[in-house]
Amino acid sequence: MKKLTTMVLAIGFGSALVLAGCNSTNSKVSDGVNKMLATTEQLSKAIESGDQAKVKEVGPKLEDQWSSFEEDVKKDNKDLYEKIEKYLDPTIAGSEASTLDKDAIGTLNDQLTDALKELDKKTK
Repeated sequence: MKKLTTMVLAIGFGSALVLAGCNSTNSKVSDGVNKMLATTEQLSKAIESGDQAKVKEVGPKLEDQWSSFEEDVKKDNKDLYEKIEKYLDPTIAGSEASTLDKDAIGTLNDQLTDALKELDKKTK
């Protein structure tokens, strides 16, 4: 009986660890998405105000934030991964350009924000 109890507890504990691991991936993605959404909001305000220095400061942060969880998205949400990548790279490039094209970078940033919101809904 003692062996059976020990085995049941071990299986239960192992299952809990596996389930906790699954949730931590969603939590990691959700945290990353929230950080990126805050950054796209800052970027949007800088674009609207025409503050090129702020755009150049904020835009590149998106790449570091994305790299912290992109592999999890690539593995679990391939379509959304590709959608985010489609808008992320040009948004960053636009933020680093010598001349600010408010319309183009604003549109790209809005599309990136929409893709991130879509991912956020899927991970909750």
